Amino acid sequence: VFDGSHDVAGGNLLGRWRHQFGGDSDIQLQGYYDRTSRFSPQLDEIRNTFDFDFLYHFKIILNQDILTGVGARWSPDTIIQRFDTLDFEPHQETDSIYSWFLQDRIPLVSNRLWLTLGSKFEHNNYSGFEWQPDARLLWTPTEHQSVWAAVSRAVRTPSRLDQDLQLTDFLVADPPIPIFLRVVGSKQFVSEKLIGSEIGYRTLVAKNLYLDLAAFHNDYDDLYGYGPGSGFVETSPPPAHLILQLPLANALRGSTYGVEIAPDWKPFDWWDLKGSYSYLHLKVRDKAGFTDNLNTVSDNGSSPHHQFVLQSLFTLPKKLELDATVRYVSILPAQMVDAYTTADVRFGWRPTSDWELSLVGQNLMQPQHAEFGADVNTIVGIRRAAYVKITWKR
Repeated sequence: VFDGSHDVAGGNLLGRWRHQFGGDSDIQLQGYYDRTSRFSPQLDEIRNTFDFDFLYHFKIILNQDILTGVGARWSPDTIIQRFDTLDFEPHQETDSIYSWFLQDRIPLVSNRLWLTLGSKFEHNNYSGFEWQPDARLLWTPTEHQSVWAAVSRAVRTPSRLDQDLQLTDFLVADPPIPIFLRVVGSKQFVSEKLIGSEIGYRTLVAKNLYLDLAAFHNDYDDLYGYGPGSGFVETSPPPAHLILQLPLANALRGSTYGVEIAPDWKPFDWWDLKGSYSYLHLKVRDKAGFTDNLNTVSDNGSSPHHQFVLQSLFTLPKKLELDATVRYVSILPAQMVDAYTTADVRFGWRPTSDWELSLVGQNLMQPQHAEFGADVNTIVGIRRAAYVKITWKR
């Protein structure tokens, strides 16, 4: 168990430029920089992230709407080990992602039916080339009704944790020899894959009251788990001790399904009320050749079945705004995290159309609450927080 503070500091800067060529085409350039420093009793991480995106939107024959773009991200980091049990090798690494995407929105029936086809292609320094296609159909039978369906493929590319982690934990102190468990990353860890489908319906229920209904089903493959273990004796640091080593591997597959309900009501011009409820069922199982029962049980109890969100958005006189959000998340039994309710509040001022000043308070309903954790010794408490944000856009 590690006692002590975990300090996080950082800042970011975002710039965006957009140019309209006419009614049918425009371009956008965006640059982003973020610096984050994390200091803990086990290790420190210093990371700089540079991100650039270029978007081009135009129309072609038959009123097809084309959106394409390229992007690049570089994220060098430095890891400083503070305790022997946790490390990443190498201590310095630069994550890189280069991407291109293309999307075509095709009108099949004028103002009634549209087909959208697209794909994202990227290359990263962990798993190489990835592709993520997407197909969507939108039907608007009336002015205030819409029905949509979609099928898509997505990936979660590996990270430093998946390939470079070295985590050692004490198991047994009794003679004749101490025993430690070591979890290590693997350079053979590949991207986790998702095939997802969804269907939804939006309608105007009453004056200024919209309702969104959606259902989804996802199939996952090559999920994070553990490969076959091994054992060996280490003599350094003394005394001699036995290491039981577990490599990370793409050991699991699974599926989810669920529903989402989201009403949106505007009782007055100056007041918006938005709500949402979601239900999620998750089932994870071992892939052939793996018996990763520990991680299977953990995954099946690590996603909330129920979530509620209620937002109240006030537009006040003198260009002031007051927003409040209340969230409820049900229990996570595998992570020993109780259900919780919390709230955020934002007070904003827009003196001009270009400037915004906001004061935000987060997690205000209790001094701290847990949202995730592996066991009672690693549960992380999310504390109350406040920050000031200044936004300028041109």
